[in-house]
Amino acid sequence: MEKIECIENQFFEKIVVTLPELSRLLNVSIRTIQRLTRGWNTIRSYDHNGRYFSLERLAEYNSYGIWAYNDIHFSKFGNLKNTLVAIINNSTQGMDASQIRDVLGVDTRSFRYQYKDVSALKREKLGGNYVYFSSDPGKFTEQLSRRKINMEAVSSPPLKGIIAVNVLVAAIKYPGFTAEELSKHLHKLSIKVKPETIQDFFKFYGIEKKTTDLR
Repeated sequence: MEKIECIENQFFEKIVVTLPELSRLLNVSIRTIQRLTRGWNTIRSYDHNGRYFSLERLAEYNSYGIWAYNDIHFSKFGNLKNTLVAIINNSTQGMDASQIRDVLGVDTRSFRYQYKDVSALKREKLGGNYVYFSSDPGKFTEQLSRRKINMEAVSSPPLKGIIAVNVLVAAIKYPGFTAEELSKHLHKLSIKVKPETIQDFFKFYGIEKKTTDLR
């Protein structure tokens, strides 16, 4: 019981821990740690080789179902593959590599080729870039149609004037912010601009915006 309480205290104190850390703390094997925490609602990071753990109740997921803590990313959908499928299936017009990277917070080059043939996804080349869609026929048709309409619409800058300036200033001031985080920050300044519009704005000008984790 004492060891279980110690493990719980570590989770609440550090929020995110590794099994080796708990093993050294209690001077027991990793297998023992796994046995003691069996049945707990723990979550495992989908990046950093899945070495970080936390408790489900501590997670603060964003609208995409992603929780980032100190450059460590967790998903309510589980592992990276399931998360990738979920965010693409939930998107309105599919997602290209830069959009996936912005949502997941990891460089898609580290896994994109590995998952290019996932049966739940469909890949199409549009405008010189690969775009990932749902493999469900109805969903795919809907996403593709919206994507093409959006591509035709973005023949002029998605943002202009003072709003464009404010987005650029915020992006420079907070280089680690995702499009969603920039949107929330600007909203606090009474500047309402959607994350999708910010993404389109950067894409229009070919700006490579850094994310919180490029491992």
